[in-house]
Amino acid sequence: MRYRPFGVSGMAVSALTLRLADSSRLRANDWRALVFTALENGINSFQIEGDSPELLRGASEAFASVERHLLFLTWRVRGDAATLGQQAVDSLLGSAFEGLGLSYLDLVLVNDPLGPALPFAFDAGLRSLHHSRAVRGVGVASRGDIDPGLLKSGLISAVSSPFNLSSGWADRHRIRHASQHDFAVIGEDFWPQALREGGEMAGPKPSLWRRRSDPLADIGGYEFLHATQGWSGEDICLGYALTEPSLSTIRITADTRADVERLAAVVERDLPNGVCAQIEMARFSAQEREKAEGRT
Repeated sequence: MRYRPFGVSGMAVSALTLRLADSSRLRANDWRALVFTALENGINSFQIEGDSPELLRGASEAFASVERHLLFLTWRVRGDAATLGQQAVDSLLGSAFEGLGLSYLDLVLVNDPLGPALPFAFDAGLRSLHHSRAVRGVGVASRGDIDPGLLKSGLISAVSSPFNLSSGWADRHRIRHASQHDFAVIGEDFWPQALREGGEMAGPKPSLWRRRSDPLADIGGYEFLHATQGWSGEDICLGYALTEPSLSTIRITADTRADVERLAAVVERDLPNGVCAQIEMARFSAQEREKAEGRT
């Protein structure tokens, strides 16, 4: 496993962050085994997105086996951030601190409120926890531009944003701009849903006539994701995201110990020769097709 600085926090986090979200299929023993497997493979960063008793019990038992300062634990607050209030703070205290048995959280991650500030009661609650060191940092998850006023509020220290092999200029600019201004950046959605479901991003095969007239017709697909020996499409997508230096860590989701081990192994692998070039050609070709379709 490789480690990267988490912004200016002084903490080194694993290149991968394991997401722990509620699942009706997993019992406390399963969650404990999943976290132990991650720890055994060098993952020290976890993002908790659920509050089911099974998840909290299993994760807390596993976390208790490691010295707290060696872990980086993020609590994800779901829902419309613009409507959060004191109840959300109380829920955070009950689930994260009591449920997981924690004395502090490294990061609380909320959705973008799409404005210059979080709701007053929620903001005040987070600032109080931050002042007491019970919450070490607050992050914002966004797929768009974050209001500059929010970033300058003195509360936000991290940004969570999609980044994958199909990311365009907007996503790339967002994460690099955040990194340049000393925000830690968490990469989300490294394996796009469209590719996960069969490669719809590749688009339909052009007609014979178009192949004769379009020089990009045969180079714009993502078929190589399913035809690279020794690599799955998910592994290639993760390997590509790991090449982005602006990312402090990349969030992964895995339901089995085998998946955790496989994804952790990708960190130490180099992408096969030619794959990065194929990715760039596919992305460029897709962008050009979108422009062409917009002109027709």
